[in-house]
Formats: sequence, C-alpha cells, structure tokens
Amino acid sequence: MGWKPLRERLDNLPLVLAGPIVRRVDSRSVTVWVALKQSQRVILKVFDLDGQLILQGDRETVQLGINLHVVAVTAAVPGDLLVYGNSYLYDLEFAGGKGLGDPGVINGNGDIADIAYPPYKLPSFALVPRNLNDVRLVHGSCRKPHGESLDAFAGIDKMIREALQVNPAQRPHQLFLTGDQIYADDVADALLFMLLDAGEALFGWQEQLPDVTDITELAPGKRNRVATETAGLTASITKLNRISQAAKSHLMRFSEFACMYLFAWSDVLWVDRLDFPTRAQVYPLAPNTKQHEFEQEVEDLKKFAIALKSVRRSLANVPTYMIFDDHEVTDDWYLNFAWCDRVLRKPLGVRVIQNGLLAYALFQAWGNTPEQFDRDQPGGALLTAVKAWCALQGNNDTCNQEILHRLGIASFADIQASQPRRLPVSPDAIRWSYTVLTPSYCVLVLDTRTNRDFPGQDFDFPGLISQEGCKQQLADLYLSSHVDVTIIISPSPVIGLPFLEGIQRVAKNITGKFGVAAWAFDPEAWALQTEAFERFLAALAQGAGANSRIVILSGDVHYSFGARMQYAISQTVGKHRFNTQIVVAQFTSSSFKNEDSSIGGSHALHHKGFIPIEQIRHSPQSKILGWENPDRGRLKIGYVSHFNDGGMVSHPWVISGNPAKINLECDRAWFRVLEITRPPQWYYRIDFLPGKREPVEPLRRSQILPVVAPLPKQPRQQALAVYLGNAKKPPQKYQEVVGVNNFGEITFEFSKEKQIATQTLWWRLESRDEQTLLEPFPLSQCDISLNFDDEQYPFSDVMREIVI
Repeated sequence: MGWKPLRERLDNLPLVLAGPIVRRVDSRSVTVWVALKQSQRVILKVFDLDGQLILQGDRETVQLGINLHVVAVTAAVPGDLLVYGNSYLYDLEFAGGKGLGDPGVINGNGDIADIAYPPYKLPSFALVPRNLNDVRLVHGSCRKPHGESLDAFAGIDKMIREALQVNPAQRPHQLFLTGDQIYADDVADALLFMLLDAGEALFGWQEQLPDVTDITELAPGKRNRVATETAGLTASITKLNRISQAAKSHLMRFSEFACMYLFAWSDVLWVDRLDFPTRAQVYPLAPNTKQHEFEQEVEDLKKFAIALKSVRRSLANVPTYMIFDDHEVTDDWYLNFAWCDRVLRKPLGVRVIQNGLLAYALFQAWGNTPEQFDRDQPGGALLTAVKAWCALQGNNDTCNQEILHRLGIASFADIQASQPRRLPVSPDAIRWSYTVLTPSYCVLVLDTRTNRDFPGQDFDFPGLISQEGCKQQLADLYLSSHVDVTIIISPSPVIGLPFLEGIQRVAKNITGKFGVAAWAFDPEAWALQTEAFERFLAALAQGAGANSRIVILSGDVHYSFGARMQYAISQTVGKHRFNTQIVVAQFTSSSFKNEDSSIGGSHALHHKGFIPIEQIRHSPQSKILGWENPDRGRLKIGYVSHFNDGGMVSHPWVISGNPAKINLECDRAWFRVLEITRPPQWYYRIDFLPGKREPVEPLRRSQILPVVAPLPKQPRQQALAVYLGNAKKPPQKYQEVVGVNNFGEITFEFSKEKQIATQTLWWRLESRDEQTLLEPFPLSQCDISLNFDDEQYPFSDVMREIVI
C-alpha cells in the first residue's frame, strides 16, 4: 500500500493513541495516564479481582492539539483501602459509558488482549508486598528507536505474562525508568518525518521557532546547523571537537517532543513495516542521498516497532515511575557552566529546553507526582498555561513566560548571579525529584539535571546535585529508620567504573589546554566533581542514619554492572556528631535499546569486563580515606617509608585539596610502608562485582524450544540450560559487564543471618536458528551482600595503616 499520512488514517484509529500507563500507586490512590484523540472526561475505576468497585476518580483531558488530549487521572480515598500484596483490575470510562474493552477505544474490535493478560479481562497491577523478600522490581534506561539490535523492553512483557501463568504473586510490582525514555537529540530521519506528519494531524498548528528564518532547515536530516549554531546545542560535537551529523533531526517543536512519546510507548500511530516512508519521500529535494545510512536507520526503526505491542501491554500492567536524564531534552543538558552560557543565551536553545521539559512534565512527571498537578499547585498552573498556549498556537508571550516559570527554567543571568554558581530553584516550579514509600522500603528518585552547581571554572566538572539540592532531595532519608532498605534512583551511576572515569578526566584536561570542551566524552560522572561527590555520600550517611542499607539503581551509561560500597563517617556538622556506617549496593542497567558494536563501544565492555584493555580478569576496588581541608593547602596525614640503599627512609605524607583524599589501592605497594597518624573523617571501600558463576551446560535439542523464565528464588539450571541450548553461542562463564540491550530485575533475600540484594539482568542471545528469535532471558545474576561484617569485603582493611 505504501506510506499514507496520518491525516488520512486518523478517522480509522482508536480513541486511545497511547496508554493506558499505570503510574503512581499506593494504598490510597491509583493514577493512570492516557493520550486520546478526542477531549474527554475520563473516569478511572479500580476493582478487586472479584470485580467489586474499590476506587473511582475522574479528570478532564488537557488539549494540546485539535486531535491530541492527555490526562493523568487519579482515583483516591482518604484512608488505606488498597491492600499491599494484592492485585487489582482497572478500567477507564469515556463518553457514552465506553470502556477499554469496547470497539474503537483501544483498537477497532475491542480486543482487550492488547493491554491485558490472561486470565484477566481488564489490565491489572499489584501493590508491593509487605515482606521485602517477596518484592520484585524492574528498572532500565536509554531507549533509542534506531539504536542497535532489538528492544529489550519487550522482555518485561514476557516477565509479567509468565508470572501470571505460574504464580501471580511474583509479578513485577514496580518499574523504574531511570532516564532517556526518549532521545530528542539523536533521531532517525524517517522517524522525524513521521513525527512531523503526526504533529500536523494531531496538533493542527505549527509552532514558530525563534531565530529560524529558513523553514527548509527544519526538514529531516537538515537540522544540524540550526541545532548546533542557532540553538547552541552540543549533540553533534565529536570527541575531536568536530561537527558530526548527530543532530541532523533534533527535535525542536513541542509537537515533535509530544509525538515522540506517542511513538515510543504505543504502536497505534506507526504504519506497517512495508509502509514506511521511502527515501524519496523523506528527502524530496535530494532523494538519492544517504542511501546506506537511511536504510540502516529504517531497519532499526522496524525492529523497534515490532516490540511496541509488548511495551504497551507491559506499561498498562505495572506501576511505573520515571525520571529524566539528558536525552529527554538534548545531549549534555546543563552539562556545566560553559554549556549554560552557550545555550541559554540563545532564544532557540531556551525554546528547545522548554519544549523538551514541557513534554516531560505532561508525559512523565504528571504520573510521578499527580498531587503537584492539582489546580492550586505548580503543575496545575502549568496545565492552565499549556492549554492557553496551545490554543493560541504557541504565540502568546505571557503563557510562554508562565510555562518557563513553572518548569523552573532559569535565565543565564540568574545562573551567573547565583552564589555559589548553580541552577536556581524556584519554589513556584514543579519539583522533579520525589519519594515513594512502601511498607518495607522507601524510594528517593533524584533529579541530577536541574539541581546542579558549577564550582570552579566554566568548563569544570559539575556537581550533579548542589548542596542546597542535597538538603531538599535527601530530606526523606529519615524514613530509612522505618524500613528494611532505602532505594535511591540516580539516572547516572553514583559509583562509576574507574577506568572510564579516568578517560573522562584525561579528555577534559587535554581539551582544556586547547580552550575547547570535552562535550562528547560526557564528563559529568558523580565522582569527577570530588567535593560534590563526597558531600552527597556524607549526606546519604548522615540522613539515613547508623547501619542503614541502601540500594542505588541507575542507568545512562549503556552497560550494566554491580558495585558494593561500605562507608563510615566520624564527623561533627554544626551541633551534631555523626559516627555512622552504611552499606550500599549499586545496580546499573542500561540500555533498553542503544547498545554499541563500534570500536570502544558497549560491546567491548561486554566481552572484556571492567578493565577492557587488560587480558587478566580482576574486579577493581577502591579504598578511600578522606579529610576536610577548607583552605585546600598541604595536609600532613602521616608518613611513607620505603627502602633506599639498603635502609628504610621515611618521609612525611602530605596531601592537598578539599576534600583531601587518598586511595589506598593506588598508594599501597611492595617494599613501601604507610603510616596514617591523622584519623580520617570518613572512609569507604568500593568493590566492583561480577555476575555469579553458574555451571550450566547448554541442553541442545533438534528444535528451538520455548523456555519459561525461572521466577525469583526458583531453581535456574534447567531453564537456563534449555535457553543456552537454543543459542548460537553461550555467554561467558560469568559476566562482569553486560554491554548489550538489557534491563534489570531487583530482588532481596533478608534474614537475621544475611541481607542480600540481587540484580538479574535480562538480555538476549542470538538464536542458532536464523528463523527463530530468542526472547530476552534472565542470563546474569549479581548478588551483593548488605551485611556490615561480610568476610568477603573486610572493612577493617581500609583502616590497616592507621596508627593512633
């Protein structure tokens, strides 16, 4: 049939364009997000499994375009009505009493199977169990439609479907999407073509972008100059500080950002794989260019599209929590002070940030904290301004300023005037960080983008959360004393791989000598800005309290791994004396769909591990001692002795900087004696941990056999043997780093004797039968002990050289 514009297909499409997506859920309320092609008052009804109505709430949709209306509708009661550990069904009611199972709502024939799992006739969800040992969490990040290979997100559909068949109590209870749910800066030309077409049909108006005089420069594949020069964005700047074509189809208009979410979460607006636009349609003025690149992008888009039914069904059946990283807006968003100077002085740069963050607010943040979008709250004021702005086709400056204000987008002058230099936070703006409390754990979701500070020089590493931001975002850490474990969601890993962070430091130092920035090296790891990093760790320990157990979930980096930290602090802050110890497990899962097979990409880490340039496998460690040193001068901490001409020679051990730190893994050596006479004010040990060794031999049969994935705490060997037998090539005996598309499953084993957090990584092996596609499978497990006295990680070893 060939490509057909959306305006010619819209009448035949269902009412629901994307969703429903289950968002925030607790014992008192349920929130569901949905995007529609008509204005509606949407009624959310929540039922128990016997069909008894439990909760009900309603809300009017917000009109963004003539055929696009969105809403996050909440059903709530004052008391604790929903039972932790129980499953519930829900329905949405529209005009005329139509529900999700009626023809024309989800699809033409009313087949509820698009959003529900047997044995239920409606979509469902479960509240988390009270016992931490029964909790099953999922997390993942970085989902680029034209990223390499297949979308791992589809594996969550398998996880839910099989759990409901085998043991419904073990279905996933919460899903955390930890950043880069969309890619605004790296967009396939064919996808931008479809987004522009959808924007025309759904919005019915076109936003006039500031400083764009030649509309042809906004065509697919033509945007690089406008993005880089007119807007000042850095997505296209390479490691050699040259201009690539990465931003050739960068999203800019609000309609483009909005439509990207619809295309990321639903198959409704997509065409069949044989009806994708041709190269001549995407590039009408130059149809013979970019043939290989275009065809590869389209092939990767088709791989993305085939998983969307599974993605949509998954999101309709598990409470989902989200937070942005940079790609929701643009690569390097608020990277450092120099980036703010470069972009925020340009009207188009500000508009791109505004449009990206506005779309995030409506499509992600609304469901995280629905109470912020009540009429008298900052989000409610934003919704009022958005409705007026869209009704006036984006041409009203009063509405525009109100949107900027409620999104908290500061001017460069405000950043420049702040002391210390940081991104100012308005009390009238939406707060992007938030807390989720359950009976056995609490979750603190961090905003590491809009709470930054910029110490040092313009191009120096940023503090991902300012001192003021730490106080605000970690205020709920006191809840740690009431639960078994505290979960921190940080879009980028708090504990980064030393090998790669070393490369980022070197890149920044080298480029700085030439007066340019290391944009493409992403120099924004937590540990790169030492003072902010140590401040954050201290705030964790001080806020959580003695003997707290913390699990950090993160993404961003396009590979997955596990790390353990044990941290102690003995310090006086104001009138308070802290003598506290915490233990931390960090699990990183990235990416859903953005693996990289190029030289130096994520596949190198997948095959080589933590230190890819070494042939001998060993897991790196760090053993850190730290002191406050406000004047940054020379600080004597002890003595270093070594052999010289047959005798032992001793020198004072002097360090500097604030904080002053040493890593004993670097300072310890043969024929060298260390004596530390100044007790450290804090110290910690970091261990990077490989996956478990599982001695499983592949079980090969004549045909590819379907395999049901083992549920948590079930024996794994038989199912794993069958899956490995289906594969063309089994993985390594144990996996240090997973660098192919994946997502993480988090479970716990807590008793008086042991406290263990486990990440099981789901990823896909290549089938030995080219005609059969293997599903993602729980292939790698990493257990991290949260015991304080675990013999495998002796904490006393950090203090071995201290002489009091």
